[in-house]
Parts: sequence; C-alpha cells; structure tokens
Amino acid sequence: MHNTLPIVNTQYTIILGAEGELGRAMAREVARKKCNLILVSTTSIDLQRFAIGLQLKEEVQVEAIKLDLGDQEAIQNLTNRLRDNYEVRALINNITCDWSVAKNSCISELAQEDFLTRFRGTSLVTRSLLPQMRKFPASYIQHIIPFPFKKEHFSAPLQQSVSKMYAFTKELDEELKHTGVSVSMVYTAPIKNIMEKLEFTGRIFEEEILTLVPSMIAMKAVNGMLRGDRLIIPGFWNKVQFFLNRHLTNWFKAHDKGVESSLQPSL
Repeated sequence: MHNTLPIVNTQYTIILGAEGELGRAMAREVARKKCNLILVSTTSIDLQRFAIGLQLKEEVQVEAIKLDLGDQEAIQNLTNRLRDNYEVRALINNITCDWSVAKNSCISELAQEDFLTRFRGTSLVTRSLLPQMRKFPASYIQHIIPFPFKKEHFSAPLQQSVSKMYAFTKELDEELKHTGVSVSMVYTAPIKNIMEKLEFTGRIFEEEILTLVPSMIAMKAVNGMLRGDRLIIPGFWNKVQFFLNRHLTNWFKAHDKGVESSLQPSL
C-alpha cells in the first residue's frame, strides 16, 4: 500500500538521532522513496558505513554527521551549512528515545549530554532551519515521541524530556498550522527494550500483541507524515491502548512557565 504514495517532495530529509534501530529504519524508509538524506548521530556512534551502504543500495545522496547537542556553536555551524548548501524540506526528530542493539542501551543514555540539554539542542536545530522550510510550498517536521501505557515505565528524566518534546511539538503545530509546514507526532510505544517489564495478560504477553518491528513503525510514520497526519500511532492495538489510557497523557504537560497546562493530544 505504501508504494502507491508519492515520493517525498524534498531535496533532503534530515534525521536527528539516526543511530538507533528506529532511526536507521526511518532512514531506510525515506531512502526507499528516493529522497536524499542527512543522518545526524547525536552520540558517539558513527553512521558513516551505514550511510555509504544506504547510498549505494538506494542510489540517493546520504551524508552522515556527528553532532554534540550540548555545543551551541557546533549546532549553529551545522544549521548554517545546511541552509547554505541544502534544501531541507523534512526534519525527523528521533532524539527522545531509541534503542541501540550493538550497545544494548537507549541512545539517549549513550549521549554525553543530559536530557534537557539534548532537548534544547534539537529545538535549536529545528528553529534554525524553520525559516528556510517555511519558504517551500510543502515541508515536514516529525517528532518521534515514545508513549508508555504506565508512567513508571519511563525514568523521571525521560518523562521530563518526553513532556518537553511533546509541548514543543504542539507549539510548533499551532504556530505553523496556516503555513506549508506539516507537523506530526509519532507515538511508538510500547517498544521492546524500552519498557522496564512486561505484564502477563492471560496467556499472551503484551509484547506479542503490541510491539511492532522498527521497519513497520518507520513505514507508517513516513507515510503518515506525507499524508499530513498530525498524530500517528502505528498498530491497531496500540491505538486502542492509547485511547483507553489517555489520562496518562497528563504527565506530558510540561512544568516550564509559559507552556500551556491544557496541552493534550489532538487527532
């Protein structure tokens, strides 16, 4: 079904946090649509070999970059170079939470910066690229936001990071709703290895019912982005669980002053 969708209308798509399982799956899905890529690793993981392999397989241009999200000068230098040399018409933000099989750890835990610093860094990248993206007739911003069905599944720092990213995405959506920039959120949870433990329901583990492979999540995320969907929840049972547990979105509310306390997911 996804093959019937149009090719991404963009010269380049940038993926922040492309080094984990889901980040690489997102890169493969975008490349399959014959869109050039800028893959940004926000940890020590090097994406150069992955970028070369993807470029050869899909015959698109792929550049791999390492970025310290705590270094504002490095962020400014990168965004200046992107604005001067590329047409970035899609930005996929995957820094909140993703899993590295090789390191057997969340990529956020592999980063030198804390969650708040990483949030500020990716927000700065987005804000710096936004003026150029607003000039195009169609462009896309997508944030990957993990959604736990129980608050205790996420640590307190990760909860804070997710809530800030959620509030930032909602603010972008409101700001850009009358422009050509489409803003979307993808709720990926529950994902294997992110939840601290799985509860047994009858004779079937929740993991067997609800967990999707990264390639399926990536396909639904990218296709939903192209359709202009604002809220993307891959998997039927994940949608059911989301609506049954909407009261848990209360902890998405950011505690910073100036952020509306009534923020809730919209469809």
